[in-house]
This record gives sequence, structure tokens and C-alpha cells, in this order.
Amino acid sequence: DPAGGVSPDGKWLAYTQGRSVLVQPMEGGGTRVLGPAPSQVRYVTWQPTGELVVHERAFDLAHQTWKVYDVETGEGRLLWPEDAGLTPGPGQLLELSWSPDGAKVAGVTRSGGQSSAWVLNADGTDAEEIASGTRLSYPVFAPDGEVACISRSEGHQYLELPCGSGPAPWMDGQEVYGHVAFDGQGRMVYATPNQDGVLELWSRDVAGGNQRRLAAFSRDAYEPGITSSGQVVFKTQDYRIFLATAPADGGATVPLTTFQSETPSWRPDGQQVAFTFGGWRIATDDINYPDISQHIGIVDVGDDGPYAEPSVVVRQSSSEDQGMAWSPNQQWIAYHSHLGGDDVFIVPADASTEPRMISQDGYETGWPRWSADGSMISFPSYAPNEDGVRKGALFVIPVDQVTGETGPQQKLDLGDFPHDVLQADWTADSQTLVFEAAEGAGKKGLYRVSREGGLPTRIHGWDSDQVHSGVGVSHDSRWVAIIAPDTQGFFQVFRVPMAGGGAEQLTWDPTQKTQPAYDPQGGRVAFSVFSYKAHFWALDR
Repeated sequence: DPAGGVSPDGKWLAYTQGRSVLVQPMEGGGTRVLGPAPSQVRYVTWQPTGELVVHERAFDLAHQTWKVYDVETGEGRLLWPEDAGLTPGPGQLLELSWSPDGAKVAGVTRSGGQSSAWVLNADGTDAEEIASGTRLSYPVFAPDGEVACISRSEGHQYLELPCGSGPAPWMDGQEVYGHVAFDGQGRMVYATPNQDGVLELWSRDVAGGNQRRLAAFSRDAYEPGITSSGQVVFKTQDYRIFLATAPADGGATVPLTTFQSETPSWRPDGQQVAFTFGGWRIATDDINYPDISQHIGIVDVGDDGPYAEPSVVVRQSSSEDQGMAWSPNQQWIAYHSHLGGDDVFIVPADASTEPRMISQDGYETGWPRWSADGSMISFPSYAPNEDGVRKGALFVIPVDQVTGETGPQQKLDLGDFPHDVLQADWTADSQTLVFEAAEGAGKKGLYRVSREGGLPTRIHGWDSDQVHSGVGVSHDSRWVAIIAPDTQGFFQVFRVPMAGGGAEQLTWDPTQKTQPAYDPQGGRVAFSVFSYKAHFWALDR
């Protein structure tokens, strides 16, 4: 979700695009590109002086910095020296905002499930902590110099003014999500969910009184900013995703579903496709992660498509469910869920018994995949290395596809392999796993390794900022499907020879693709087609 914001004088709009920040005049004109950063830029804000402040973090997520950019020249510098001995450290503070006179700055820290808000001098010194038993976020200065923030507890979140004092009584219990903004006259603009959970933009006086709805869309309207002239700038999102197929040797994209659905996987006989579906990407879902609207369904693959709804709903819970895989004998289903953990579950295909968790201690666990001989389930997950740093690893679980009995999970020993393992798939002989790895910012690699472990063999490398795009091995193990950008910047399905070599493009239409999966009968490849756009709007006072 791109971050963005308007400069205090209303002249500039800044927004993120991957590892870069784009700055354009509000009245139109050329766009300046700042960056790229070492990894994705997740937050931008402005100082009262008109300088842009950007939160950058390294690819390994361990190193975070705040940088200040001069919009006119594009020159950047560190906001605070890294060796200044500040408490909290510059890399710990999140979601910074400045007082109107620029003398103070507020931010939050989060660690070990605890959070605090901080108010400090603009040079990073003399920090004062606002501790709370709730989760604090998005501190911002009100016109009178008090700091407001969002407090989250027991599934709800409210505005606190001042921060740490409890929910503001004049908000009448109304929930607030994301940034709030104040104008010079004491009016506040904020986003609050309607009865469908979609965020709408509202305003009200800080002293209480009537509230007024400013904007409502079919998707979220949120993240407001107010210029010195009173203009309100905010963001909406437009997100769509569905399933499609194309011939295995390349050709036209044919829609398989018309509703929000992703992460396809084929039944072993090629007659059905399973997927994740739901109405996610609403801000109220995101803040509740992993308790979000992601379920598992199935559609038949025939001449009646594209389908407007699932043919079968396999799993519909209050938590994220993803990545279903059938056993080769079609008697069992494995999938990833956050219900009781971030792990892999198994259940009979006829749902005759309750799901059973078969992995343990999962962290950002990926999609399970069943070997063709039915004896192993593989999945990626992050696990601490010898230094205690979480690193993407590859796991397997022994399984009997007749009885559903499983053994303990095993982390494959990949030797001194230096990269994070992402999604994996099996070869047809069940002896080899093929996986994609994150080799650095914007760099990916394709590897194969024995089911017993060992140092992986590199098959292919390519440039891509789409990290968790997935791979698919063809039914005869001759090809591996990957996702890569074409010459126009659209993410397309490509195939790479298992023996290594150049990538061949399989899809060509100007849409974004992800998550390829080969038809087990060899005729088609399925994938997700998505579009995500952020729109920025200006409301004159």
C-alpha cells in the first residue's frame, strides 16, 4: 500500500513506489524520483520547513534509517546521526510527525508486543515517553501543542487526545484508523469505518460538536493531510485480483474467476482449482491481521467459466487461510492458516474430522505443497539462525496419504546458503524441491535442492521487486514457471528450463500476474491477475 502525503504549503505530493519516492507538483508538472532505498519505503512525512522525510530500511530489515530530502535538489541526508547515542535510537522510532513550529517531533516504538509514544526535540534529544498498556500508533500534534495518537485495545482503536489519556470522550466512541490531521482552527479530519468496514473520511471540531462526512468510496478513503490553506488531501485504494489460465506453451490469458481470488493450486486430476478468496485489503482487515477475510474455495475447471463464486467453500474462518494443496490420492487437504498459529494444517478432503496442525513455531509460513508420491509436505517458513536472526528456510513433513498420519517437521539443511528461501514446488519424481530465493533488493534466484537437503543449485536469476510471487513445476519437470517483469514493466508468467537457461515469456497481455501453477495434465498454467492502484484526491476547503 503506497504511502503518501502533501507538503504543508500544498505545493508538493510525495508517494512511494516500491523502493523509490516520487514527488510531483500538486498543480501538475514533472515528477522527481528519489531513491532507490535499500528496501521498500513504508512511510513518508513532511517537516514544517517543507523538507521531505522518508523512512528507509535495509533489505535484511535489521537496519532502519530516517532520511531528509530537499525536494528541489533531490539531495538527501540522515535526519539524525546514527552514532549520536540517542534514546530511543533513530532506527527504533516509527511514524514521525512534527509540531507546527518544527521544534518538536513525535514517534512511536514497538518491541515485544509493547508500544510507547515519544515526544522529543527536533534534533532527537530529550525524549519523553508516553507509556500505555495499549498499542499506540500515528502520533500527531494538535494545534494547542498536545500530542494525539491512536490507541488499540481488545480489537478496537480510538483517538486519544492527549495521547495516553484514554479515548477522547467527545469522539462518542467512534473508531479511528490511520493518520489524523488537524487544521489551524482546531478541526480534525480522520478515517472511520462504516457498517461494511470500509473507511470513510470525516471531520469534526476538537472541542466536540457536529461531525461531517467529507468523502466515501467503495474502497477505503484514508490517510488525510491538511495544507496551510485548509485543503485536504487523502488517499483511496483500488484493488482487484482474480484467477486466469494460459496455455502451458504460452498464449492468451483466459479468466477463470471474476471475484477476489488468488493463489491457485490444481487438483491432481486437473478437474478443479483451489484458491484463497475474500474481500480483504480493507484497512480494518489489515489492522486486524491475521484475523482477516481470507478463505479457501474451489472451482470446477470446465466450459462454464469464468466463475462468479466458489463452487465449493472449503474453509471459512475468522483467520487467514491460504495455499491449499491436495494429496495425490485426493483424500487429504493441506493448507496454511493462522488459526492457532502461523502453521500448516491437514484435514480430510470430505471434512469428516477437524483440521489438525502438523507444523510448529511457524513465522510467515508459506503455502504447503504435496510431493507426487504422497510421502512429504513441503513449506517455507522463517526460523532463527545461529545468530538469532530470522531467515527464510525450507521444511518438510513426512506424511502417510492413506491414513493422514504425519511425522515431525524437518528443517532442510541447506549448508551455507545465504539467502531467504521463499515458495517451493516439487519435481515429478518427488526427489527434488525447486524454490525461489530473495537474493537482495530487487534480486531473485531460482534454485533446486534434494529432499534430503544440501547446498542448492542455482538455475536462474532475474530482477523483480515482487518478492512472494511463487513458482510452479511442470508435470514433466522440464520447466519451472516464474513471475518476472516484461519490457513494459508488467509482471508476466515466464518459464525456465529445469536444466537452466534463459526464460521464455508465456503471457503477454498488459496486466500484472503472480503465483503460477502448472496444470498436472500439462495443458495449462494458472495464475493470479491483480491490479492495485492508490489514488490521491484533493478537497478544497
